[in-house]
Amino acid sequence: MLQGFYMLALQRARRQRRIAALACIAALLSVFFAARTYFTPAAMPVSTAEIPYVAQTEDHLLVISRGGEVVIRTEIDTRTLPAADRDALEEGVVLADAEALAKLLEDYGS
Repeated sequence: MLQGFYMLALQRARRQRRIAALACIAALLSVFFAARTYFTPAAMPVSTAEIPYVAQTEDHLLVISRGGEVVIRTEIDTRTLPAADRDALEEGVVLADAEALAKLLEDYGS
């Protein structure tokens, strides 16, 4: 009978050691992920306000792109513009914001 209690005590001690080991592993994992989160720099979202518009000519029509993607295809014929403006549009005119874009479209559209 004494031997039975001894076996139960050993089983209980093993179970407690396993639980303690699992708790330690869980704590270490928590510390690892917390440190990783703390030391990883936050991702900075790219604001669309920082990406400039680019006005250029394509098939003799004025095209506005942003970030390499065409945003507006106008019906403005660039052949009717002054030579300096045509040359600038061939290179691509960088527009800082929507106000500059509106002004350019108003100037070239009239």
